[in-house]
Amino acid sequence: MNIDISGPWQRRQIDQYLARTRLPIRLACVAEDGFPRVVSVWYRYADGVFYCATHRDSQLARMVQRNPRVGFEVSTNEPPYFGVRGQGLAELSREGGEDTLRALIDRYLGSSNASLGRWLLSRSDEELLLRVEAQRFYSWDYRKRMESVA
Repeated sequence: MNIDISGPWQRRQIDQYLARTRLPIRLACVAEDGFPRVVSVWYRYADGVFYCATHRDSQLARMVQRNPRVGFEVSTNEPPYFGVRGQGLAELSREGGEDTLRALIDRYLGSSNASLGRWLLSRSDEELLLRVEAQRFYSWDYRKRMESVA
């Protein structure tokens, strides 16, 4: 998969960061009114593709159905700032939604919030697989510049 890359990190560093980071991905999508919306969702990453789950009736699903082009960011919220932004193409599928949801619950909650996990699984048959194939990655890393802040 050919992905345009810019910033200080090489593809291997980007892949490692995205695979091990357990922050939500922020997806930027265009809503029906023409304005962008940012939606945070859990993800699993492998080889240039983000795998997420979303309810079939969610605003996110409606936005992606209208326009599959998305922006994304996975980054820290506290200094020193670093992370990965990019652009990609999203697609929805009925197949794989429930399995992806189970994997995401395990990845993000483990056993620490059983009630939320049970609630999410109670409607798992209505989950869609949201697959975002990255087209561009842009990394940034201000850790050296902000050493005194860390």
